[in-house]
This record gives sequence, structure tokens and C-alpha cells, in this order.
Amino acid sequence: MSAQLPERILIVDDEPDIAVILKLHLGDSGYSTDWAGDGDTAWNMLNGNSYALALVDVRMPGMSGIDLLKRVEEAGLETAVIIMTAHGSEDLAVECIKSGAFDYFTKPFSLDDLLQRLERALSIRRTMREKKKLEQEKEDFFFMLSHDLKNPITAVVGSIDIIREGRLGPVNQEQKEYLESAIDSCSEIVSMIDNMLDLRRFESGMMPISLRPCEPADIIASAVKNFIRAIEHDGISLTLDVAEEMPVIAVDRFVMGRVLTNLLANAVKFTPEGGAIEVSCRCVDNGGANGVRIPVYVQPSAGIACRTCFVKLSVKDSGNGIPTEDLGRVFDRYIQSANATIREKGGAGLGLAFCRQAVNSFNGTIWAESPPEGGSEFIILLPCYPPDRIRCPDCMGGTAV
Repeated sequence: MSAQLPERILIVDDEPDIAVILKLHLGDSGYSTDWAGDGDTAWNMLNGNSYALALVDVRMPGMSGIDLLKRVEEAGLETAVIIMTAHGSEDLAVECIKSGAFDYFTKPFSLDDLLQRLERALSIRRTMREKKKLEQEKEDFFFMLSHDLKNPITAVVGSIDIIREGRLGPVNQEQKEYLESAIDSCSEIVSMIDNMLDLRRFESGMMPISLRPCEPADIIASAVKNFIRAIEHDGISLTLDVAEEMPVIAVDRFVMGRVLTNLLANAVKFTPEGGAIEVSCRCVDNGGANGVRIPVYVQPSAGIACRTCFVKLSVKDSGNGIPTEDLGRVFDRYIQSANATIREKGGAGLGLAFCRQAVNSFNGTIWAESPPEGGSEFIILLPCYPPDRIRCPDCMGGTAV
């Protein structure tokens, strides 16, 4: 195994005597050092080489130490920067730290103190690099999920579908049901992968969302259509209660369809044979006897109190329900209600987490309710579109519509 190379340090100081002293002491301590006498020279050296750390004097002819520090930050270089100065002040120290410096100290300095500061800064840099490496490995893992797992599953579904349709020979009803069950299981795996990937995209700000005016009834009809066979197979009754002439909502149609699909999948999964599911959609007013009632355990979206018109969608089932203590956390990732353990199927606890992120991106609010007699209801509150007349001129960019 090759010996580890010493960490490289760039000394940036327009006083040669100080630079020589630093080079001698740091060399004796096992570091490899170079020297730049001004900020411009230092920038050219930093931008083309992998220095672990730069000791930078704050006052130099031409580019100052602060300007050099800002360039390092803007370029995303991994070099840790420690600022040195002979004219220190509290305000200068604060400016250095805010600009991205790992540390700040005044000259003259003791060698022991300098070495301690260097090692602390280098240790922080190593930790940050390791964290960045782990984050990249996580991104690579998600990329692998997206391509290396979904593609084979899609091929499996296609092969099963060919057999189910009888293209390779007759298939009796019992065999057809087993094949349909296999397709459903594969689809559930794909859905979990999609939820995991999209949660990651939401958290990193990379989730593409295109808000367009959409008819709620159309999105509901499209989502419900995918569950007709499963509902009929389990003997579940389905009721659609969608009001006529509903106002439109500004959502990403595909993402909103995924939200309803996740909620319906949960309802079908956790509703016993012979049970009931109800999907409803109503326009509600933020006030009056039939106004919006958001439970205290829910964090509503910003500005919701200023709105007057909402579209309220809900998916209600007659399953075991959700314990009261779980209602406020069922939308957290990898969280399952305690009652899920006695249900026929479990899940990864990602579908509802995706729903919350998606609804939040539409400036809406989602929550769950569960009455004492059993069953659960997932409610989505979305602002009507175009924006309704609002109570507060500071909302919606300060413009009362």
C-alpha cells in the first residue's frame, strides 16, 4: 500500500519573512506547503491545484484575502480557508466567518495555537468531504433504482401480461387471477420506487412541477379507473361523490394523479372484503358553518387563512382506522400506523410522505382523520383557481385579487 501523501497547504501572504517562517514550521509538522505573495497569484494556484487548506492574509496588494475567500466559495473549491491578520477586529472576524472562512486568527500567533487551528479546520474539511461522498453514493443509488430496477420489473410485467392474455396458450380463470396478482405486486414495487425517487427530488429541489389549471373531476376519474378491477375482486363498494361545476385547481396533473393513486391504493389495501370506499370532491368556503376545519395536529400551508375558496377532496375507507396518536405523523417517511401490523399488507411508508410533499407544492394541505367508530379519511384542501378574493393584501405577492 502506498504511503499517504502529506496534505498541501498554500500560504498567501505579501510578507516573505512570515511566509518563510510558516513554511518551515508547517514542513516540520508534516505538511507540504507552497507560497503565493498576492491574491491573484494565489487564485491561479488554488484554481488549478488541490490544496487542502489556504492560510490567507486579509490585507494584500490587489485582491484582498476576503475577496480571495469569496472566490473560493463561489467556485465551490474544497479548500479550507483560514484568515490571518495583524489588524484584527470583531467585525472583521464576523465578516470572514460569514464569507466562508473555517477560522480566523491575529498575528503574531503561537505555533501550538496555529497547528491546533489547522488540524481542526482540516478535520472539518475531511468530514465535509466524506459527507459529500456519501451524498453522491446516495444519488448513485437512487439513479440505480430508477434505471436498473424499474426496467427489469417492466419487462417482467410485460411477460406476465402476454401470458395472462392467452397469447402463449389458454389460461383458466384461476391462473388469470394469479397472474393479475403478480402484475399488481410488480406495480406496487414500481410505485414504491417512484415515491422514493420523487421524495428525494422534492427534498433536493429537483422535482419538476408544472402547475396548470385542471378539472378535479377528470383527475379523480382517471385515478379511480385504475382500481376498478381490484375493488370488484375484493367485493368493496365504491362511491363517487363529486359535485357538478367544480372550480378548477392549479396542480401538476401527473403528480396530482399520483397523489390520488397513492390514497386509493391505501384505501383498497386496508379496507376489508365487503367494505366501502368513498371518494368525494366539494367546493368549500373558508368561513361559516360549513367552512374549513383543519385539526390542531396539522401544519397548514402558508397563507391559507387568507383564502376564501377551496376544493376539498377526500378518500374515505371503512378499514381499521388510525390511532389518534398517529394522525399527526402518518405522513412522515417510513412511518406506519400501529394498526398497519394487523392488516393484510404493509408498505414502505413512502406513499403518504410523497402525498404531503406534492400537495404542499400545490400550496395545499393534506391530513388524516379517523373517527372512534373506525375507518380513516384522507383530506386534501387546495385553493381554487384563479386565485379567489383574499382577505389579506400581503398574500399572493401583496396583490388583492
